[in-house]
Amino acid sequence: MMRRALLLFASLSFALAAASASADITVLTYNLGLLKVFGSNYVPLVDIRAKAAPAELAKFAGDTPVDIILLEEVWRDQYANAIAAALAPLGYTAIMPKVHTIVGLSSGLLLLVKQPLKVVDWKFTPFVKTTFTDSFARKGVLEATIENESDGTRFVLVGTHTVALDTNNGTPTDKAQVSAIMSQAAQIRKVLASRSRNGTIPALLMGDFNVGPGYVDDAYRAIASDSVRETGATLQPQAPLITWDPQNPLVKYGNYPNEPPAKIDHVFLQDGTSMQWVPRDCWVRQTEPVEGLSIVPGKGAGPVPIPLSDHYAFLVRLDLLAAR
Repeated sequence: MMRRALLLFASLSFALAAASASADITVLTYNLGLLKVFGSNYVPLVDIRAKAAPAELAKFAGDTPVDIILLEEVWRDQYANAIAAALAPLGYTAIMPKVHTIVGLSSGLLLLVKQPLKVVDWKFTPFVKTTFTDSFARKGVLEATIENESDGTRFVLVGTHTVALDTNNGTPTDKAQVSAIMSQAAQIRKVLASRSRNGTIPALLMGDFNVGPGYVDDAYRAIASDSVRETGATLQPQAPLITWDPQNPLVKYGNYPNEPPAKIDHVFLQDGTSMQWVPRDCWVRQTEPVEGLSIVPGKGAGPVPIPLSDHYAFLVRLDLLAAR
């Protein structure tokens, strides 16, 4: 009788610990748009924005508790190192794949994980298929196993930034780009399956996918599914949650002003066998102008205040609880 009671107590204790484990995790995906090749800005004012980014991100992380930050388009090592140094005093550890192309561009991915979370191990794999334009960088898939040191809970994180696509109001117009994005979607799903042990371990899949609901929808559906659910669509199915906004001055006066508004930055959730994600809330952030940053759109025009990037950030709060 005593043995049965002890076993019951141990089981209940484990269940309670699991139920409270890794509760209230907040994650952010944010494309900083710091792309400059051969001295040419692909997004306006790269140098100025890169200089402002470390302090702005540290301020945001100080004001808004964020456990995991995945940044995209941090193409230069000096940009990534400056951001990592600014967030280190707040308890963040930085992971940056050390891969570069002949023009010096990296994967653009910078992962920042805050204590008590830690990266147990990680791996980066370049995309097998891309386009000529994207070949100047080393885009791919970053996979990691994350552990909460306070309770031992583990989950998988897969971060990525897929190929950019030209569209006509959300319908792709370049067959080579479509072929590349479908190949990349398959590669992402393969990495997700492998790292999560075919769904045994709960997983987060996040980044800039350059596709979304109604925007290159077939490619979006190649990633999203019943088992890999997008948090925005789950929590606010009728909300646009726009992260690519033609009214953003960096888009309006940039190289791609004619693409329609879209939600292309995502956090997907895949449950594990014994643990499941419960999304609580989500927000679009970093939409406001940064003090001191502005763009002059043309001769004789006045300065127009700008946000930090041509993308907006996507912030998600969720729990990781025992599966019911």
